[in-house]
Amino acid sequence: MALVLAGVILPGCERARPAEERPSVDVMQQAPLFQPARVTERHTSRETVETRFHSPVAADSIAAWYRDAFDRRGWEIVGDLTGPDGVITLHVAREGPPLWVIIRPSTDGSDFSLIGAAPDTTRTEP
Repeated sequence: MALVLAGVILPGCERARPAEERPSVDVMQQAPLFQPARVTERHTSRETVETRFHSPVAADSIAAWYRDAFDRRGWEIVGDLTGPDGVITLHVAREGPPLWVIIRPSTDGSDFSLIGAAPDTTRTEP
């Protein structure tokens, strides 16, 4: 069963900004959400929406799940890096804004972030 992240909001973690400065939650639309996980933080900027999670599952297992989930959706992983500290970063191309998944090992499982980019509204097509 696939789960979908649909604009999870954690009260108190977002600084008030005018609506026109924040990307809409649709930058995360259709992004799969690994379970079990709980939201720990949410941040927005003009360019991105980031939701951070904690899971009791190991980082490599979460990364394997995301690789499979993206493949099943027809999304292309254009970057898949594992750092010397065990942090795994996946960069995903899809219809719509790009998506990043950053998975960090922790002493009691893993912390991971889903980061959606706002569409570039400053560019004009020739």
